[in-house]
Amino acid sequence: MSIIDNPPIKALALWVKEQAHAVRIIGGLFLLIALVLGIVWVMGVELEPVAFVFSLLASVFLSLPSVAEYILPDRKPIRHMSFDELLKLIDEEEPSAWKVLHTNWAAEAFLCADPRLRFRTREDDVGIHCDDFQEPWATGHPDSRARSYWYDYLYDGNLIERFILVDVDGHRATLPLPDAGTTDVPMRRYRIAKIFERNDEVDDYMQRSGLSTYDT
Repeated sequence: MSIIDNPPIKALALWVKEQAHAVRIIGGLFLLIALVLGIVWVMGVELEPVAFVFSLLASVFLSLPSVAEYILPDRKPIRHMSFDELLKLIDEEEPSAWKVLHTNWAAEAFLCADPRLRFRTREDDVGIHCDDFQEPWATGHPDSRARSYWYDYLYDGNLIERFILVDVDGHRATLPLPDAGTTDVPMRRYRIAKIFERNDEVDDYMQRSGLSTYDT
């Protein structure tokens, strides 16, 4: 993974893109201070080191929006994205870009670049989609118990979309739901399952279950 694909770097770049106007104003203020200090230095007051530092800060802040655009080209701030763009973001972000938190009865995954964007699932009655899920691909494991859950995709607490994932083999793996009557899984659902996996079990269990992915 290159440095520009590092989640903290991408998160910083996204923040700069959202605050580009303020960043440029700060850079302009540093430039103005450097200019004043430079004039004073020319008049005979020894301020060269201080003027240099402020001119350097000005250069950094004025260039940050361009650097952020290079790291995330054509990437809108998440809060400005449309419904379709927010869904497409699931396809574009690597599972490592999400931070997953587990409790005894729930799990959440939030995007490191903007924690307001997150998935949430619950293991109580509210979160259960089907308590006794019956499909051959899901029940054909040493432990035939399977249960499906809702996974809500939210931004700032507002529901964007709901997905279904299925716990199989006595909750040893969580798999994406294939299209009805098939074993074909949309890549988007597969990526959600990969976000929540704990021990790299998704690919292994998908192979055991006879599931395969396709691009949407």
